[in-house]
Parts: sequence; structure tokens; C-alpha cells
Amino acid sequence: MVITPCYINDGDYFGGFSEEDIGGLLEFLDDNYLGWSSTMGPVIMGNAERPELGEELTNKFCQADPEIVKQFARTTFLSDNRADLPKLKTKTLILQCTDDAIAPVEVGTCVHQQIAGSSMVLLEATGHCPNLSAPEETTAAIKAFLAA
Repeated sequence: MVITPCYINDGDYFGGFSEEDIGGLLEFLDDNYLGWSSTMGPVIMGNAERPELGEELTNKFCQADPEIVKQFARTTFLSDNRADLPKLKTKTLILQCTDDAIAPVEVGTCVHQQIAGSSMVLLEATGHCPNLSAPEETTAAIKAFLAA
């Protein structure tokens, strides 16, 4: 799965969000944790035709400690680790979903281009959690990578 090195658009880099988008997302999280959870769970999960998946993620958010989720979200959405990518020397698999509201295909492509020798698989899965929405496809891609 693609871990986005930077969520904020910057010059030629497309992370998927403007600074204002991220600011609004974090403000919503601070102001109304349960509302944020019920709104963002389905967005992050994608797969609108399978609402039970969005409900599952929403429930996970609601069961988590809000302060930990807020700190995780701030760290995740405000970090910029693009300069770290070329330093990676480990065999790397990038799993990119075809339609992911949190990590668009451009992000996966950028990560792949920046990590020498990496492999990228564009999954048919949609959403940000293919391990939940498409476990068979995700597992098959990982097994193929490990077997290579």
C-alpha cells in the first residue's frame, strides 16, 4: 500500500490535497471527532457499493483513543518525507489502488520513481485499505513480490 510521503500539493508534486484541505480536515477532526470518524471512514475506505467496509473503518476510529488518532493524523498529514525516498535501499513493493481518495495514483507513481529498484502494482482494488476491501488481490500481489 502506498504510504504517502507528503499529502500536500507542492509545485509539480501532487499529494492530493491543498494546505487548506489538510487544515480543514484536521480542524474537523479536532472539533468533532465522531463526525469526522463517520464522514472519513467511508471516504478513506472507498468502495461505496460495499458500505459495510466504511462502517467497519468508522467503528475502528470510534473505538480508538481520539487523542492518539488526532496526533497520528497531524503527523501523517503534515509530514513531508519525499527526500527520504531515494535513501531507501530495501526491496520495496508499492501497492497502489486504482481509485484512492487519500493516495492518488500520482503518489504511487512518484514513490515508485523515487525508490530505486522498487516494484509497483496497480491493484484493481479501490479505496485506501485494499487489505480489507480486496484481501485476495492484495495477498496475491505480496506473494508474487516475495517469490520474485
